Amino acid sequence: MRILIGGFIAESNASVDKLTEIQDFMITTGEACADVLYVKDLAKELNIELVPALVADGRGGGPVTAEAFDYILSQFKMHVKKHAHDVDGMFFFFHGASNVVDLEGGSGDHALVKEIRKIVGKYMPIACVDDPHGNVSQEMVDNLNILRCFRHSPHTDRAQAHQTVFRCLVDLINNRRIIQPSYIKVPILLGGERSVSTDEPLVSINKLLDQIEADPRIMCCSYHIGYLRHDCDKCGAAVCVVPYMPEDKDYADQKAKEIYDFVWARHKEFHFTGYADEPDKALEAMMNTEGGQVFLTDSGDNVTAGANGLNTYVLRQVLAIEDYKDKNILIAGINHKDLFDNYLQAKNVGDKVEFDLGVNKNDLSAPVHLKGEIISMGDLHHHYHSEPVVGRCATIKLNDIPVTVIIENFPVSFAEKYQYDCANVDIDKYNFIIVKQGYLYPELKSRAKNFVMSLTDGVTMQRTERLVYKQVMRPIYPLDNI
Repeated sequence: MRILIGGFIAESNASVDKLTEIQDFMITTGEACADVLYVKDLAKELNIELVPALVADGRGGGPVTAEAFDYILSQFKMHVKKHAHDVDGMFFFFHGASNVVDLEGGSGDHALVKEIRKIVGKYMPIACVDDPHGNVSQEMVDNLNILRCFRHSPHTDRAQAHQTVFRCLVDLINNRRIIQPSYIKVPILLGGERSVSTDEPLVSINKLLDQIEADPRIMCCSYHIGYLRHDCDKCGAAVCVVPYMPEDKDYADQKAKEIYDFVWARHKEFHFTGYADEPDKALEAMMNTEGGQVFLTDSGDNVTAGANGLNTYVLRQVLAIEDYKDKNILIAGINHKDLFDNYLQAKNVGDKVEFDLGVNKNDLSAPVHLKGEIISMGDLHHHYHSEPVVGRCATIKLNDIPVTVIIENFPVSFAEKYQYDCANVDIDKYNFIIVKQGYLYPELKSRAKNFVMSLTDGVTMQRTERLVYKQVMRPIYPLDNI
């Protein structure tokens, strides 16, 4: 058995004015695609030959340029055309949250599925795993045989979800039949920070999904939270249920409606995860927590959701503190490429430095004059223990106050100890850490005595109700009182 594999990842935040260009994508080709897609060992176990196309990972950022997407689409079409007659099925990870400049329909993920199906015709088995923060449409579902997303946010079950979908595809190839997912759009438009799987109602929703997926008449099922940071008719939540046999389609329709009703009955239970508060109260709460390590997330400048990490707002809050109590504060980090490349990069550990931090793009990124000492230099890596070095950083202890700032020349969110180690920052030295995230990532959460999501303004501002939409389905919660 031979299966073609590939992936496309882009979380397109329309509030980010820097477009995502082809050089912003990490392009993986060859055998390494299997590692990125979490199916290498499983394919070996099942004696399946993998045929890699490519994995284009743009992570979070602004909308994708037409030129970048045209190149990625052309590469997928080339591989699909080349192998359409010598593979038994196709397995893809298409995140679901891309938005491409001037593309009809907007979504690159949906366009990829449509174009691949055109090439291979109606009957080639195609399976796709999505991120739960991706959008799904009826047209996309109609062009797939199997569709399922991860259950958990943060994505602790990502590898498991990929392997579940891969096993489903193998089953379909071994026992060929025509199956298609049942689909219902759900009139909910909420971000991941109000849809965390360790909180209700997602805990109960995922239990129901597990129960339904255990039914032999159902191959797999999922609740898609959707994506909200660009305006598109595909935005919003969805339910997908894949029948095991063609004759199970009506039953899958019933189960999709059951999931829909269960979710909708609880739509007002969705809430910000953990403790979230206005910026002044959020900072005060962490300053008043005694003992242990505490974390504050600058949610309006959340790099994992496409922000560029430029904002100095929380830094200015910290600098205004009169009594630092017992806190040793680390701000991880602030992105100022010109400052790093043209000044800090030429310095050495131990050098005294004086500079203005902040690109002055708007009030949130207003510059701050700082003096301090470089205590380390290091490399920047994305989270999920990503191996490629994407930039460099300098860690600077400020004079006269217990505040240290990591200054980056590329936006990353410091979500794992691995990233701090690569940056040569000892995370254990600090008992108050400020990061550019929305919900706090699991590894940091496990360390925290207390943590808070600060509801700061910025391109990843968390209040859906304050965002402007013209093309989404209406009425939809929470924009409308349904």
